[in-house]
Amino acid sequence: MTKPLQLPTRERRLNALSAYLGDVTSLIAEFEDGPPVTRIRTFSQVAVDDVSAALQVLTEIDGLGIVVHGARGCAGALAAARADRPWAVTNLDQRDTILGADGALARTLRQLHRRHQPWAIVVVATPVVAINNDDIQAVAEELSDELGIPVIELRTDGFRSRVAATGFDVAAQAIAALVQPGQPHRRDLINLLAFEHGPGLVGVAQAIESLGLEVNVFPVDAGPTAFAKAAQAALSVAVFEDETDALRRELDRLHGVPFLRLPPPVGAEATRSFVAAIAAATERPAPPSGATGEDVWILNGRRVVVALPPSQALAVVDLVDRFGGELAGLSVDWIDSLHLGGLRAVAAAHPELPLHVAAGQPFELMNWLGRIKPEVVIGKPATAATATRAGIAAVAVGADDLLGAAGEARLASRLQRLLDGEALKRRFVSPTANYLPGWLKRSPDWHIKREVR
Repeated sequence: MTKPLQLPTRERRLNALSAYLGDVTSLIAEFEDGPPVTRIRTFSQVAVDDVSAALQVLTEIDGLGIVVHGARGCAGALAAARADRPWAVTNLDQRDTILGADGALARTLRQLHRRHQPWAIVVVATPVVAINNDDIQAVAEELSDELGIPVIELRTDGFRSRVAATGFDVAAQAIAALVQPGQPHRRDLINLLAFEHGPGLVGVAQAIESLGLEVNVFPVDAGPTAFAKAAQAALSVAVFEDETDALRRELDRLHGVPFLRLPPPVGAEATRSFVAAIAAATERPAPPSGATGEDVWILNGRRVVVALPPSQALAVVDLVDRFGGELAGLSVDWIDSLHLGGLRAVAAAHPELPLHVAAGQPFELMNWLGRIKPEVVIGKPATAATATRAGIAAVAVGADDLLGAAGEARLASRLQRLLDGEALKRRFVSPTANYLPGWLKRSPDWHIKREVR
């Protein structure tokens, strides 16, 4: 098996930024003038790295074995994996780091296969292997022949990128390599690319199936059958394109499955547009338009900050408008050239909108929120908790919570409960002190510096 070329990082491939504080229009201008200026943090708290992001994707695949080749701490992201997901760690020590651990890797692969009988195994390289330079590819090829199943190397070391989404890309490379080539394409089959499963994704799949199409949800909860179908699809679509960008490119490059670029199906109107575009691409009758419904003025002019991963955040902006809120700011985990269209749409209505790019920086987020002074924050659970500690009403949502026509209703219901909660209103009167007043007097971008080369 030929060793695959390592994909470029998100920074190199898509000019991704992991640190920025300014306004939307200024950042758009930077992207349009060429690669934006790289920013770095001189102090950082904690954030998911590319190894953890890759493991997050792999654990969603049904029956796939995972071997983390490194110290036991490198497998920490797997602690929350479902009990039926087979994984192991080689648990390298100081001696292995210096002298190499090909033997430990081979033994771990055999033990995992004997105990769990996975249909394929992915070996995840870690920073330790970047030091001892083990030949994972050679061990993978030998054990693949011995065990009679695919054994694939996933090369990431946790140092190359500041953007965790690079882990999605390297995981996608391994996933696409497990798809068997040479299958004839079927006009009635499409891949629905997603990394998280739940009721929202099920609703989107059902809406597509109403067109008379078979939907292959991939790679989340995918087993050997779904992997076999992935190469047969007429096309692929993604619920969040920025997460699955590398996967759709690899499926096209290796298996000739084209990709239809669409905005996320977040909310009723966006979901109808999503399904209608698939109908047009597959030459099927468009679904009934249905009633659009009236805007629900839940927020009633309240200032709102949306703090989510980029595609989700840009999609939720439309819902904030529908709910009668005033968009006060955006905070996203990273930003890259895939988001330019969404940023331009936001800038058309909010040209001076404050934009914060950070992942896992609660100290920075709390300082920034203190300057903007929103009344409501819509964010991930950790972000919502940070906002709550700052005395700001917050709603926690996950990616799947937002998907489909029901995603709009779910978010509206949570906002209504939040704003109706008298206990919460009393709680927000006395915010919890988290940082010293002297620190909060500094600018929120105190630790964000332009990189000098």
